[in-house]
Amino acid sequence: MDIQIVYPAEITATIREEVQALCRVAYDEDLDAYYASLTPTVQLLGRGDGQLVSHLMLVRRTLQPDGQAPLRTAYVELVATHPSAQRRGYASRLLRASVAEMRDFDIGALSPSDAEFYARLGWERWTGPLAVRTARGLEETPDEELMVLRLPHSPPTLDVSRRVSIEWRPGEVW
Repeated sequence: MDIQIVYPAEITATIREEVQALCRVAYDEDLDAYYASLTPTVQLLGRGDGQLVSHLMLVRRTLQPDGQAPLRTAYVELVATHPSAQRRGYASRLLRASVAEMRDFDIGALSPSDAEFYARLGWERWTGPLAVRTARGLEETPDEELMVLRLPHSPPTLDVSRRVSIEWRPGEVW
């Protein structure tokens, strides 16, 4: 699999259509509107024989642990691999490659669909309460999960047992 790194200015209609088609088949649902609502900082495309077989994107977000400064967050979205190409390590390769694209962030974060998969790659479960920042204040989100990846700029005092909040956004908050 070849990895193509695509920055926002390089995203063409063809790439958007390829990613949307891959996500539809990988997730077995139409995520076109969700994909269109995200503002990626970068997308990683895994190509095998010229075909898009795996994808992920990084979105700029802000996590804020209670009592600490806000963290510039590389939030991983839409990790998808074509069903015919799954279990070959493609998503793992994209996730490992994405770390280099997180170099200017304080932390990596994602809402896991399979926590064990991400844990094998060094991601750590956030054990403290999760909340979303809204115009009305903090709203707890007890049914959500968060995993983080410590990066060189991560605060050494980062405590994953504290409450952490994220900015509100339409659709899926986490």
